[in-house]
Amino acid sequence: MLATLALVLAASPASCGHVHAGSCGGDWRAHLPAHLQAVVQKHDQENPPPPTEEKSAEPPVAPNQDEVRHRRDVERDVEEGREYAALVEKELKLSQNKDAQARLDAIGQEVAEIANANQVNVLWGDRRLSKFNYTFKLVEGDDVNAFSLPGGFIYFYEGLLKFAETDDELAAVVAHEIAHASFRHMATLRREQSKLDILNIPLLIAVAMSRDQNLMGAAMAAQYATQGLVSGWSVQAETSADYGAIQYLGVSRYNPVGMLTFMERLAYRDRFAPQIQWGIYQTHPPSEERTRFLVKALNERGIPIKRSQTTTSLAARSMPKEDGTFDVWFGSQKLHTFRGDHAKDRAARAVLRLNDFFDTVPQTFQFSVSGGEMVGNGRSLFVIEPGDVVEDQTVDSASAETARLIRRAIFELGFQLWKPGS
Repeated sequence: MLATLALVLAASPASCGHVHAGSCGGDWRAHLPAHLQAVVQKHDQENPPPPTEEKSAEPPVAPNQDEVRHRRDVERDVEEGREYAALVEKELKLSQNKDAQARLDAIGQEVAEIANANQVNVLWGDRRLSKFNYTFKLVEGDDVNAFSLPGGFIYFYEGLLKFAETDDELAAVVAHEIAHASFRHMATLRREQSKLDILNIPLLIAVAMSRDQNLMGAAMAAQYATQGLVSGWSVQAETSADYGAIQYLGVSRYNPVGMLTFMERLAYRDRFAPQIQWGIYQTHPPSEERTRFLVKALNERGIPIKRSQTTTSLAARSMPKEDGTFDVWFGSQKLHTFRGDHAKDRAARAVLRLNDFFDTVPQTFQFSVSGGEMVGNGRSLFVIEPGDVVEDQTVDSASAETARLIRRAIFELGFQLWKPGS
């Protein structure tokens, strides 16, 4: 019956098998390309990690002993991360975009310094302040993704830097990945999983010594329960990293709302992607759930949610033209063209008021037009003057067209931020 035991063990979460990669020992694997997941899995099978000295329930130790143990844990993370990094860089090509790499380095080191200097609230993971010499590397690929190895080795795809509309959004992703390393999520996940594996060993042995189908069913049920818990821990790791990022950005020059706007755009994109119900194999909270959590966390910390400050797609802006006119846009929608001697100043004022208006995520009934005046939430946004009107137009017809465009922008904003089931 040893073959039976081998079969059961092979199906257990610790072996990774062919299940969703994010369930295998650490959330970062879920972000790797399929071929790289196989390389890492093979490496892990050939080089099992040494038994961890971390224990969840231990008698109190002297402060110097705790410091020694913590230092050893950090050193182990660095050693392990360096080993994985060597594998990663054999499989992925480092980007040749030096400007993008320089941007990533500058933001990364700035946030890393904050993470190493500030003890934050850790929702899940190692609550000790673990300091690392972080490295940030850009790799080729259009994926909107990043992953963090133990010990502070962090990788970003070129596609993510293109997707991030502002430095605030990029800093948010950097802070999220730093939190994974700082909170030692991979070590925590491995430790928690090992407890379950130990609890399952007596049952697996009983299965190996018996042909009892009830025992086999119980063993499989235990494995599925274990997988569900491991996936749940991975979800907790993502939520913890999101919350850690908000805290890091809160003491930086970057706006924590960048975490929300980045996730909202991912949620909007995912809404139209093929829907896969991972069930117990789900290792990341759905984007919709994450955006709800982020809104709650930002509100609790008293951080104003002004999306116009961290995005370009959800912000009004003024665009000068060669003929001296100024177009005012909201996202990809042009709303109005200001003309005349004071066009620049009028456009600038309109942008400020439009951003204040759209940041409230208004509904169409909160907008109105009176003559040539555009009004939002009872406040004048801007006025269309006779000098703005071109041939074959009147102030009334120009106002009607601009009002239509603003209403459409309101609708599209609401649709992008609308959350199914809300």
